[in-house]
Formats: sequence, C-alpha cells, structure tokens
Amino acid sequence: MEDEAKSESDGERHAVPELREAGVRTRLRGLFAPTDAGDAVAELIATHGRELEQRSEKLLTAVHDLERREEQARELHMQVEQILREGSAELDARQDELNAQAAELERRSSELSVAEQRIAERSRELGAVELQRAAVERREENVRARALELERRATELTALATRLGGTPVADAAPAVDDAHVALLLGETYRLVQREGAPPQPGERVALEDGDYRCVRLTPSPFPDDARRCALLEPLRVALA
Repeated sequence: MEDEAKSESDGERHAVPELREAGVRTRLRGLFAPTDAGDAVAELIATHGRELEQRSEKLLTAVHDLERREEQARELHMQVEQILREGSAELDARQDELNAQAAELERRSSELSVAEQRIAERSRELGAVELQRAAVERREENVRARALELERRATELTALATRLGGTPVADAAPAVDDAHVALLLGETYRLVQREGAPPQPGERVALEDGDYRCVRLTPSPFPDDARRCALLEPLRVALA
C-alpha cells in the first residue's frame, strides 16, 4: 500500500511541470495569434491617421489663409502709411497757409489799429479845430458887437460934443492929417491927442501902455476940432 501511494505521489510531481509548460505555451500562442482586438486597434489607428491628415490639411489651409491675410495686412498698412504721409504733407501745407493768413491778419489788424489811432487823433484835432472855430466865431461876434457899441458911443460922444460946443459937426473945419485924437477903449474910456495922421482901420498902434488896433475913424469928440478920432481897442482884447 505504501508503495502504491508513493508511486501516485511521484506521478503527480511529474504531471505538474508538464501542466505548467502547457499553460505557458497556450498563453504564448494566444499572444502571437491574430485576434479581433488587434483589428480594432489597427482600424482605430487608421481612423486617427485620417483625422490627423484632415487636421493637417485644415492647418495648412489656415496657414495659407493667415499668410494671405498677413500679405493683405502689409499692403493695407503700406497704403495707410502712404495716405498718412500724403495727408500729413497736405496738413503741413494747409498749416503753412493758415500761418501766412494769420500773419496777414495780424498785419492788417496792426494797420487797422494804427488807422483807428490816426482817426481818433484826427477826430480830436477836428474837435479842437471846431472848438477853435467856435471860439473864433464867438470872438468875431464879440468884436463886431464891441465895434457897434464903440461906434454907437462915439456917435453919442460926437453928438454930445456938438451940443456942448453949439456948432454942428458939418460946420466944423476940414479934417487935418497932421494930428488926430485917439479914443482908447477898455474898462474905461480915455482920450489921447497924438501927432501925425490917424491910423487906418485894422492898423496896429503902439502906445506906452500897450498895443492897440484901430477899429474905425470918427470925427473928433472935441467941439470945433477938425481932427479925426481913431477908436483904438487893446490888442489883447481882440485876441482874447
């Protein structure tokens, strides 16, 4: 019995390595034998390859499109730069024109200011002339009024002297030219007997107390006096 059990155990020990070797061979044959999983992987690789090719074509198309757009952008940039250069030159020319016009306007403004100043000066001068003219007219009017007043007073004095002397002026002796009487007009009246011919109206007469101007000639205010009387007005009164 023991011998049989021993024989069985030896047989089992020899069978186990054989079984193991057979299993390894089976697995190896399974690795190298074609399967459905391998076909699926190949098909997947082919599908991915086609997708990669399509993407590559799309990328190439996109690259060409980008290159074309870059070329268009460069051309557009060059055109914009050309337009900017032309516009800048035109702006510079217009700026020069505006500067010239501004300088011309400044010159005309200066000339206008000078002309306005001249007009203002002329206006002031004209106003002064008008004032002087008005003053002269007033003086002339005063002189005429004074002359009329002097004439009236001389006539009154002559009439008075005639009445006092009892002899009319028409019966007096002829006028003489070697002497005359001067009636000095001013704040008071003064009679001066002078040698020589009487002055003519408007003539300047120099006396001790100043210069006079002859206004007119009248008969002497003295009775029976053939001399003529010169009405003399102070020169300063005439020029006042």
